[in-house]
Amino acid sequence: MLVRLRPVVRATPTANGLHLRGWASACTITGGAGLWKVWQRLEPQLRAGVAEDALGVPDGTAPAVRAAVELVLEQLREHDMLWTSRPWGADAPEPEIRDWLESAAPDPVGAWRRLRSAVAEVTGSGPLAEAVVRSARATGLSARLRPGTGSEVRLSAGGFVVQAGCGADVGYVLPATGSSSSFDTEVITRTAARLGLVEDAAGVLATLVGCAAVHRLLCALIGLDDPAGALVARTGPLRSSHHPLLAGPPPQNVLEALTDEELGPAGPPVLGSQVPVNLATCDGALGIGTTADDARLDAALKALKSDGVIGVGDLHARGAALRVAARHVPGEPADPAGWTTDRAARRWWKALTVRFGQPAVVDVRELARGAYRAEVRQGQQVLAWAVEATAARAVAFAGLAATGHAQAGRDGTAHVHGAGPGDEELQHVLERLPGVRITPLPLDAELTCAGLVAYAVDAR
Repeated sequence: MLVRLRPVVRATPTANGLHLRGWASACTITGGAGLWKVWQRLEPQLRAGVAEDALGVPDGTAPAVRAAVELVLEQLREHDMLWTSRPWGADAPEPEIRDWLESAAPDPVGAWRRLRSAVAEVTGSGPLAEAVVRSARATGLSARLRPGTGSEVRLSAGGFVVQAGCGADVGYVLPATGSSSSFDTEVITRTAARLGLVEDAAGVLATLVGCAAVHRLLCALIGLDDPAGALVARTGPLRSSHHPLLAGPPPQNVLEALTDEELGPAGPPVLGSQVPVNLATCDGALGIGTTADDARLDAALKALKSDGVIGVGDLHARGAALRVAARHVPGEPADPAGWTTDRAARRWWKALTVRFGQPAVVDVRELARGAYRAEVRQGQQVLAWAVEATAARAVAFAGLAATGHAQAGRDGTAHVHGAGPGDEELQHVLERLPGVRITPLPLDAELTCAGLVAYAVDAR
């Protein structure tokens, strides 16, 4: 058994050490310019292979050199840049496959044996199916082709499934899944429709998509990490990139997934003017926020098609819906002292009336203890409204919304809310108000996968 350096590992000298790069990690080792000389002596030995019991520093080595060698070996182990080799046997892979396995697989020889024992079933027809079969066989997989229809291909082996599709100028590869949890027809149809897939696949694009599909299957079979989301490939020029796919657990970045340029249900938000209000537009919907991210998310949620009020998670959605339901609840006039000295309320009121010259008035009502509604009016027209836990917050959000509309040159009534963490107490107050009623509203599976929740507001 020999300890070897993985083939992919490369090193470059730095002013005070060296920088190492591997398959999925990198590190910089500092400790003096002499580290590079140590590496130059150590690398050829590790490339050739060193017996496990001989991997170390010989007796009599100078303490400084001993420390340097031990430091380098420690970092190589920590970043998975060494592997313990065992004989490949008579059925060794081609050099390119061997180097890939030795560079990435935890147990390259064991991974190769798993690949050789697997049989890939390819269901499909046309250039893409043929490219998948060629690519699978080139890696050492046994592959059988079963006839199929359409522009989609299904590739399976060892309990894993990869689905791909290819048209004239665009193709995709979905993440590998277990055979019992493969993507359903709705996800495949939606992906193809959103990309504008047509059935006459191009040869070079089919080859790229076919190779990517086989790569995903190989990674699943030997336990390698694979980028999340769908791979989308296009021509003119030939290129590929990974994109979030709303067909599983909620993504870490909801906004990114919702507005992905290839697969998102809403278009990418475009930032507009950022002073004094942050503005963004998404498919024509205007988003308003105190930060650019708030404005982009607000625009994206408004752009989504729904019969109810949508939010990111239940707390956000309930808070937004309860505010809409409580908008027309009668209330008692609130004491102006509750907002006239508030910094945020004064800021947005000044921006609206001074900077944008809007002759507006504000009407603030106490709906119940701990719930206030503010309406910014211009004659009989309501420019904006907000329902919040304090009069000051209500005026601030209503002023922010009205200023956003004025800044964007939009007509109509604006609304921005502060639903989010810490909103539970206000929600408890609002749901006890007379006439306030909301009910959960089902969403498309895609939006549910994004972690979105919707409520319908009772119109009574």
